[in-house]
Amino acid sequence: MMDFRLRLQSKETYIDIFAYIACIVFIACGILVSLHRYWQYEVSFIDFGIYDQIIWKVSQFQEPIVLHFIHGKINFLGDHVVPSIFIISPLYWLIDKPEMILIVQSLVVGLSGILLYDLAKYVLKDHALAFSILTSYFLFTGLQNAVITEFHELTVMVLPFMAALWAIVKNKKVLYYILLIITLGFKEITFSLGIGLGIALIFLKREWIRTGIFTLIISLLWGFIAFKIIIPYFSQGQYLYASSIPDGLFNKIYALVDHPLKRRTLFYSFLSFSYLSFFAPQFWLAILQDYTSRFLPQHFITRWDLGLHYNAQSAVWLSVASVFGLKRLLNFKVIKQYKNLIALFIILNSFILFRFVLHGPFLLAINPSFYNQTKKFDFLNTMVKTIPPDSFVMTHNNLATRFTHQEVALLTPEYEKSKPDYILLDLREGQSPNNFCCNGNLEIARNIYQELILDERYVLTYQTKEQFIFKRK
Repeated sequence: MMDFRLRLQSKETYIDIFAYIACIVFIACGILVSLHRYWQYEVSFIDFGIYDQIIWKVSQFQEPIVLHFIHGKINFLGDHVVPSIFIISPLYWLIDKPEMILIVQSLVVGLSGILLYDLAKYVLKDHALAFSILTSYFLFTGLQNAVITEFHELTVMVLPFMAALWAIVKNKKVLYYILLIITLGFKEITFSLGIGLGIALIFLKREWIRTGIFTLIISLLWGFIAFKIIIPYFSQGQYLYASSIPDGLFNKIYALVDHPLKRRTLFYSFLSFSYLSFFAPQFWLAILQDYTSRFLPQHFITRWDLGLHYNAQSAVWLSVASVFGLKRLLNFKVIKQYKNLIALFIILNSFILFRFVLHGPFLLAINPSFYNQTKKFDFLNTMVKTIPPDSFVMTHNNLATRFTHQEVALLTPEYEKSKPDYILLDLREGQSPNNFCCNGNLEIARNIYQELILDERYVLTYQTKEQFIFKRK
């Protein structure tokens, strides 16, 4: 018996080591891909640049004022209520570079995996099954896209969100409430996440019913404060992200599956976790709330697919629900008897989807061509380095990310209203339309160039075949 226990402990120790290695590999891949996308000018002032700017400003004890492309000059809390994101601000005292928040984003998502693994071990009482859930989480294409696409508050939020679920499972209720408040503070719309969490707690365990009710009350209160007090105060009552939703119950239900993109997202999201969440009815309403908040608004198509940050909190819901779904399945003798094979199946399913079907973006981390691409942007690096650090710059959406620790605005034909010190233009063919986000396209940028050539208030100080810098006299 003692020999058996020693062998079991040895096996569990090896699985623990593999789990921690998986976390390290995930963090490393996230950092590498994110940084090289930044160095390749593939990130945007919206959203990366704005978040870098406001977090950095708070680290300098400044008000988080931005030049918003719609609001104009505004305290960012009038656009999104994100007080929890400023927890990151002190890190700029150590690393005063925009890349810092990309490193933090990968790091916190990787650390959330450690909490998931510990939660799964506690609930399932099996290291191999817990590791299989962790594998599904890390190989989920939606989560990987959330990590490598820009920087988003909801992606960073997965750590306190996962930690809150971990705390409730471990019966650390004081810690849970602290983490709940931090989680809600990552955005005004997280009040709906809190509602889903409260409902899940009510159904999960009898002794958690009161905690679930308090969670509902706290979440509704946060929604009221954010939408009725904070945003109106800083934005003169205007909220940009309200969207129409279908009328009638049937139309609302149908809106969950009325587009091929939505159906594809649902199919592959649940399949990535081997449909285990279907066996956790306690989480059905929470998961429904999550996808309803993404799919019902009719004007935000970017929320419908497996890209961007909207899949980050979905990954947390689906992974934790899978833990409890798997726990229910273990009540069946045949499942329990072949649990190691079940764990292997879950891992293989996740890997096949990641590698051969969805082609997860972390595959870029092992692609030499991806790194070689970074070297091709020295011509832009040379141009941006000529700009003094204390000047007011106006430029394209992708170039503006290099000036977030100074005054910067997106390029517009009405540039003279802002009176920037420098205007940077990159007029290459074949650029991503996102580089000209919010104020036109390449043709409009070329028209601005023609105006600047004739504008006596500006002088051309830097020129290549397709890149130009104009300085205000």
